[in-house]
Amino acid sequence: MELWRAWKRHPVWSRWAAAAVFAVYLAAAVLTLVRPEYGISVGPMALFLLAFSGSVTFFVVGSHIPEPNSRRPWQLAGTGLGVVTVGLLTIAVIEMVSPGTVPAFSPFDLFFLVGYALSIAGIASLPQVATDWSQRARTIIDGIIGAVSFSIVAWVLVLHDVFDRVGQLTDWERYIGFAYPTLDVLALIVVMTVVARRSAYRFDIRLTLIGVGFVVQAAADMAFLLRGLGSSLSEAQPVWAINMTALAAFFVAALMLRVQPKRIEFAERKSRIASVIAPYASAVFMTGFMLWDAANREQGPEFWTLLGGSVAVAVLVVARQGLAIRENRITLERQRSSLVSSISHELRTPLTAMVGFLDLIVDDALEDDEKEEFIRIVHQQGRYLVRIVSDLVMLARGNLEEIELQEATVPVRSIVVEAQRAVEMRRHNLRVEASGELAVRADVDRLQQILVNLIGNAVRYGTKEVLVRARQDGHAVVIEVHDDGPGVPKRYELAVWERFERGAHRLDATKPGSGIGLAVVKAIVTAHRGEVEYRTSEILGGACFVVRLPGRARRLPAKEVVG
Repeated sequence: MELWRAWKRHPVWSRWAAAAVFAVYLAAAVLTLVRPEYGISVGPMALFLLAFSGSVTFFVVGSHIPEPNSRRPWQLAGTGLGVVTVGLLTIAVIEMVSPGTVPAFSPFDLFFLVGYALSIAGIASLPQVATDWSQRARTIIDGIIGAVSFSIVAWVLVLHDVFDRVGQLTDWERYIGFAYPTLDVLALIVVMTVVARRSAYRFDIRLTLIGVGFVVQAAADMAFLLRGLGSSLSEAQPVWAINMTALAAFFVAALMLRVQPKRIEFAERKSRIASVIAPYASAVFMTGFMLWDAANREQGPEFWTLLGGSVAVAVLVVARQGLAIRENRITLERQRSSLVSSISHELRTPLTAMVGFLDLIVDDALEDDEKEEFIRIVHQQGRYLVRIVSDLVMLARGNLEEIELQEATVPVRSIVVEAQRAVEMRRHNLRVEASGELAVRADVDRLQQILVNLIGNAVRYGTKEVLVRARQDGHAVVIEVHDDGPGVPKRYELAVWERFERGAHRLDATKPGSGIGLAVVKAIVTAHRGEVEYRTSEILGGACFVVRLPGRARRLPAKEVVG
């Protein structure tokens, strides 16, 4: 589907040109597989066509990418293909003029090595691959672990025999021949980094194609290294179809540059376990293979290679855990700082209300019944203050499951009104839609705390309107708090319920808040065996937080109905 969308965005002439390139690729690949003797004349020219087409496409399409930080990486990859194109053209011309004279590994390979390195550097610098420095460092180490483990196993199983021929090789053959596996390891590190990465972008199908191209190219290099050392290019008989497949993957990725990856718009969840353990699968296989080798064969060079690789991987794992520990320490310090700010934030509202009402109480102009009402409110706020302190202690200790409930039946409308009094409404207009007959069996103070937090957030992040709706759904009570603000970005819809998580405002010091209000809401609702959720408000267009308390709906007698 994505390829079709990218195809439709290209002009008609470029679609025909791409179709022609693919037709040549398929024909050449089939011909080199069926008649290998034609490969030396057909293969370089087909590779040249693919590399040239991919390079031009990277530059032409990449220069029109809306995000400037993505243009240079793709153009750098295109530059690498361009350098490869020059090398392929050079070898093709020499083979046509003087067949069989080009060595399998020669100074001409510098074109391919430099081009390969430039393409790797371009892909590695893409913003889809990069994250913040700490995550990038851990992801790179994960990639190194996977790539090194895979490379050592491949070396032990396939490539160790080439050492027997090292003495018969020229300097160019030694240096050039072993430079390819080195670059292949770097390419595999990039592939592993893409697999293990976490970024603000959706997974990019173009990176998948590039990764496939790198893996196929590594397999082609391995096969050619076994065949080509000490031979000419025609004698080595490369499997040209494999190289063409790698370049075809790059070409398709270039064609898809017009389909830009979108930033994550779904609710962000924790990393999938598969992406976390994928880079370590090859390390586990390498260690298992080493143990098998030690148990079934004498401890030869292969065993010591595997042992050295296992030690290197162990060192990398320790380094990675060191980075993780450092990051966790920074996170812990940030949470401690947030807790201090949380105390002042959560205590400010009830303390302000208490001081304000106490100032009114000492005024001799008030009637006794008014003073009595204000004293009742101050007492209520004092109890609320005690609960907040208790919640802060629970949050600090992480014991959110230890909330004790003191249940009673109370009108929902009266709880909303009391919560409204505890929140500074500023210039906001709060509307309440709740039947006077609807009551709830719950912990009154805790339920008020829920509404204070939700209404407070609506006032803080909304513009003018706040709506509280309460209704009965079967035997459940459903309470919704709507506002007309920007709402919660999609990627933070799950994260905002975590302690100290402020969603899109996590780095914005100008927005007040500590990130514990919704965590407290979720804990209290869970204690009532209820559920919380977030959705976009269909009424005011902002945020809508929903509290559902099953089995707690009650109906008040007519004489107790709240007006």
